Amino acid sequence: MDEATRFDATVRKVLTVSHEELVRREKAWKRKRAAKKRAKTSPASRASESKV
Repeated sequence: MDEATRFDATVRKVLTVSHEELVRREKAWKRKRAAKKRAKTSPASRASESKV
């Protein structure tokens, strides 16, 4: 399959998804990403915990 055919197929798949579905998935992705960032602790907080 050449590159142009793959690109066309990808564009067709993207265009079949409604705008509402894209927005919903993006919000879910952002929430998941934000949760991962909150879960990590900073090196400064780890250093202060070890002294206690």
